Amino acid sequence: MIKYFLSAAIVMAGAGAAFAETRSGDVRANRSSIVNRHFYYDAQLCSSGPIAQVKLKKEPKHGTVKIVRSAWVPEKGKCKGKKFKGVDIIYTPKKGYRGPDEFATKYSMPQYTNRSTMRYLHDTYEVNVK
Repeated sequence: MIKYFLSAAIVMAGAGAAFAETRSGDVRANRSSIVNRHFYYDAQLCSSGPIAQVKLKKEPKHGTVKIVRSAWVPEKGKCKGKKFKGVDIIYTPKKGYRGPDEFATKYSMPQYTNRSTMRYLHDTYEVNVK
């Protein structure tokens, strides 16, 4: 069973060209956990944005990471019930391991839906396996 650790549904915006963030939290031992979700959409128009191209930048020492395409359907708000495609980042610790682990991803996506300007982003994940 996959358990949520962090969840990010991101609205398209014209931010800077590069951005880095550190995300931290607990995950359960011997289970896979979604540690982040990337869904880009316009909340006013309920229209999908581009799907981020996510790659593993730094491997975890005590587990594995899968990057998979997925779908998200809001349960509230103006876009309730509409399906948005995106990417899930799933961390699985080694069997029996408990303690800290760290990995990093990098991803790119168009900065604006109708432009060729790219945004390059990097995230570091600090997980504590309990």
